[in-house]
Amino acid sequence: MKIKLAIVCLAFVISSVAYAKENQLQSHKEIREVIEAFRLSIIEKNESKFDNLFYDKSIPWLGVLGHKRSGVLPSQLGINPGSYVQFISWIVSTEEKVEEKFWDIEILTDNEVASVHFKYSFHVDDYMSNWGDEAWHMIKTGDGWKISSVVYSVTKNPEPPPKKND
Repeated sequence: MKIKLAIVCLAFVISSVAYAKENQLQSHKEIREVIEAFRLSIIEKNESKFDNLFYDKSIPWLGVLGHKRSGVLPSQLGINPGSYVQFISWIVSTEEKVEEKFWDIEILTDNEVASVHFKYSFHVDDYMSNWGDEAWHMIKTGDGWKISSVVYSVTKNPEPPPKKND
């Protein structure tokens, strides 16, 4: 009887682990789809697609500009609060081609909340204007994964953009 109970318990544990792993893989896939939608909505200048990626309009959006940080840290110098609404509004309003590229993407999740960290570079008309690290917090909602905070570092390109031919 003890052996049968042990086998049943072992089977339950194995199936639970397999189910959790399957959910983990599904969550990673869905989060990567949000990252790709973020990237494409910038290229396409699609404000409504971009807006749909966020939990609400009041989420934290903080840039840390290393070239402006000086003195004794911690300080507020070089911390640039903003909003995704301001960001996408600028993208939509500019006639320039804009793209953000991502790599070294790391996702940690328990299938309810997630932390996403990656390297990025930001390009305007094929000129890499800045780069750094970016981190998102995400939550799973009834409408899928939503970004609930964005924090990123900024290293500005020391080379000026190429002159435009008129």
